[in-house]
Amino acid sequence: MFLLKLLMKVLLLPVMLVLFVLRVLVKIGIELSSIIIGGLMLIVFGCIIYAIVQQMWSSAFILIAMEACIIMIVAGAGTIEFFLGEASESLGNLMRS
Repeated sequence: MFLLKLLMKVLLLPVMLVLFVLRVLVKIGIELSSIIIGGLMLIVFGCIIYAIVQQMWSSAFILIAMEACIIMIVAGAGTIEFFLGEASESLGNLMRS
């Protein structure tokens, strides 16, 4: 039984390393792009307000769709980071037992 657990731990080590690298890369990507994406969201929101004031409804709907896509991309990146963290944590608990 001890050898089986040791073998499992040795085999899970590369998986843990890959998860750690992916988690760090996603976190760095989110941190670096947050300023750029935040500025882009503000610009698109300002354009939405301008399009509504000027009653350019087709442009306003396109801009609203762009804003929704940007929000979904940011939320998706956060969700990926969360799931990578959970997987890493659960594998870490498995390695400790």
